[in-house]
Amino acid sequence: MNSITQISSFSQFHIRLICEENRHEVISLLLNSFFQDEPLALCLQLDEPIDFARNLFNNALHDQCSFVVYDNQTERLVGICLNEIKFKNDKEIINEPNEKISFILHLLNSLHKNRNLYQEFQINSLLHIIIINIETNYRGHGLGSQLISATIEYAKKMNIKGIYAETTNSYSLNCFKQHHFEIYDQIIYIDYDFNRLANLTDSHQNQCQLVARRV
Repeated sequence: MNSITQISSFSQFHIRLICEENRHEVISLLLNSFFQDEPLALCLQLDEPIDFARNLFNNALHDQCSFVVYDNQTERLVGICLNEIKFKNDKEIINEPNEKISFILHLLNSLHKNRNLYQEFQINSLLHIIIINIETNYRGHGLGSQLISATIEYAKKMNIKGIYAETTNSYSLNCFKQHHFEIYDQIIYIDYDFNRLANLTDSHQNQCQLVARRV
């Protein structure tokens, strides 16, 4: 079986590489969990972006470096880590028809304007952690941390020397810090766009960060 499996200390969950059979459950989790909780999506009152969710899954499936978490008892998908492999010469073109999602993507892309991780790490490829999401009822089991660990191990096996992510709240930031990710840049939301992001003043979700580490 072409997968990487990790069993938690309670043997309740298992993590494996994403596959086509996970399509419906992954898209459902994105629509019913991730986009319902993510601070920017909430602030902008983002409707269910089903086309964007489908594209996220298709891209994750293409690069074969994303992970899903299943509850062994219920056989339900309870968490995802959607990743992609980026290359030094890739051109970052945002062509998203949904205006609110386009706004979010441009905001996150702004984190990279002052830092070039390819140059700083002296490498030609990076693994990008796009989204980590755990179903609400399954948070507190360390599944997000296990997904990051699985991604790091995958990068090592594929000889990818660097990993990065954009965090949008302090909880995800702390999770990445536990795995020795460092902050390379950050944006305070109201400084980026006061009119649209004025409601994001809570200290736990008032900024986003570019985090990265060598592998």
